[in-house]
Amino acid sequence: MYNFIYGNLAYKSPTTVTIETNGIGYKIHIPLSTFEKISNKEKVKLHTKLAIRDDEIKIYGFYSLEERDLFSLLLSVNGVGSSVALTILSSSSISQFERYVVNNDPKSLQRIKGIGKKTAERIILELKETIKNILPSSKSSTETKNIAIISDAIMAMISLGYAKPEAEEAVSKASDNIDVTEGVEVLIKEALSCV
Repeated sequence: MYNFIYGNLAYKSPTTVTIETNGIGYKIHIPLSTFEKISNKEKVKLHTKLAIRDDEIKIYGFYSLEERDLFSLLLSVNGVGSSVALTILSSSSISQFERYVVNNDPKSLQRIKGIGKKTAERIILELKETIKNILPSSKSSTETKNIAIISDAIMAMISLGYAKPEAEEAVSKASDNIDVTEGVEVLIKEALSCV
């Protein structure tokens, strides 16, 4: 029904936003990844998915089409509901998640809150072939791998207590100084020296 919603950001929290457009405020449920990308904006466009249940109607919003596509794909997995799908998008980047599935890595998936052994195995089984369609096909596998390494390094820096902009800047500087393909540990070490 709604493909996207664009308007003024009237309210924001890490899990929901209200976008005001034409005098109507739309409450939209979002993953943390989307919150981080829109937190400094006054106007915002979110790609949306409407979910209708017996007792409620919810709108889910995503900064990128890839996030929305992955959310829809996750909902197709038996036993994965909207809250678990949002948690997955909040806990890992699209490239990280794709790597877990393609590399048959249920243990990494189980580190995400709300995902047990059976659910992790079911996600891998059901999405292994279709997950490749989520990432833009124009990216080479090397580029995709590099993006994943950079994303992992930024997440690691944030977990060490650095603010997201600071972590992104340090990792960006580090990726200019070294070959990213050397791996995430090398990149983090270099990023720490760039802070």
